[in-house]
Order: sequence, then C-alpha cells, then structure tokens
Amino acid sequence: MIDTHAHVDLCERSIQEIVDNAAKAGVTHIINVALNLETAEIGLKTHEKYTHIYPTVGVYPGEDYTEDTWRQLEKRVQTGKFVAVGEIGLDYFKMRTSKIHQQTALIKQLELARDYDMPVIIHNRHSESDMADIVNQFPTVKKVFHCFGSHPDFIDQVDSPTTYYSFTGTATYAKKGKTISAVQQIPLERIMIETDCPYLTPIAYKGEENQPAYVSEIAKRIADIKGIDIATVIETTTQTATSFFEI
Repeated sequence: MIDTHAHVDLCERSIQEIVDNAAKAGVTHIINVALNLETAEIGLKTHEKYTHIYPTVGVYPGEDYTEDTWRQLEKRVQTGKFVAVGEIGLDYFKMRTSKIHQQTALIKQLELARDYDMPVIIHNRHSESDMADIVNQFPTVKKVFHCFGSHPDFIDQVDSPTTYYSFTGTATYAKKGKTISAVQQIPLERIMIETDCPYLTPIAYKGEENQPAYVSEIAKRIADIKGIDIATVIETTTQTATSFFEI
C-alpha cells in the first residue's frame, strides 16, 4: 500500500517507529506532504534518510507568501527532488486569509505544476464553486483532491482523465451521505488512499494518533462500500499512486 498523504514530521511518534509500523502493515511508500517551504525542506531531509518517504513542496491555503516565495518554490521544483506540488488549494472554512489571497496562490502553483509537468495535491474545503472554476483552467495538470468529501455534483464539475480522488479515515465513520456516494460513483482506478496523519484517525483506532500503518483501514472501507475484495483495492490504488507520483 501507498499512503498518499501524510505529515510524518508532525507526528508525536518518532519517524523510525512510524516507518517500522508501516512496514509491518504492508505500507511500502509514503508521500510526506508539505505545508510551506520550511516543511518541504524538512521533508527533503527525511527523504534523504528514509528514501521511501517522498517529499512534496507547496504553499497551503492561508499561508502567507511574497513574490520571493514563488521564486523559491520554483527553484525547489527545478531540483527534481519533490514528487508533487502540494498541499495547495482553497479553504473557505477557516478563512485565515482572503479568498483572493488563496486563489492567487492556487493559480500560481497550478501554473508552476503545468510548466514543469508535476502533479498537484489539492485541499478543498467549502470552496467547490471557485475550485471548479480554477482547476478547470488547467486540464493537463494531474491533480488529486485529498481527503475527498464533496458532493457528487462536484465530481461532475471537475472530473477529467487527469483528476483523482483520495479518501481518509473519515470514510470509516460515514454510514451514508456524500462520502459514501462519492466512493460509489468514482471508478476505483481514480481513487487513492491516505491517512493525513497525524490527523483523521480511522474509527478502528479512534483516540490514537493516526499513522501510515492505518491506511489499510481506508482500503477496507472502500472495499466494503464498493462490494469488492480488499486485495483489488490495494492493488489498484497502489498502481494508481505509483503512476500519479512517478515513484
């Protein structure tokens, strides 16, 4: 399995413990997602020691930025050491900065991903209309909507051959509603699995800090919802993630 969205450097557990637990659970690769330039550099150092933990680089919605931020971001992309631009997007729930501020950051980073042929990891919260308008301007950019929980009509607005959807531990709590509908609607070949650790712990480990080893719980839930074998979910989502991140 591949945990396609983790923040291992934010976990209370040591990275060695995280790695050991993940290996025992059958997790072969972890995408360690940055929130800004600083966490991207931390992720790069982690990758140097644990080569199967891959770093990304990006500016999270609500993070401050200047013109120099985009110059520094492009320099890092040019190194070829990062597997994706992310975590980028829009968050109209917390609204740490204005909508225009967030939209500008999202567009600049989508342009960068397009110019350097890199995939993007998208955070989308209470921003579906603006998000659809923006991402549809970049049809060639491979994108994954992480921690997907939007209504099925949003899928209709953004769906394309370059669009993917990733599910977290929140799917293990859902019994009906938009998350279940989304899993049912989206072809398995467009789905990835993630923990978003240390957050969003699956229900089987409720009360504990989340970790990549628990990503199998999301695979189980997707298998249950779709009525298919978990081995099929694991094989397909692993193939999808391997291709998406080119790892």
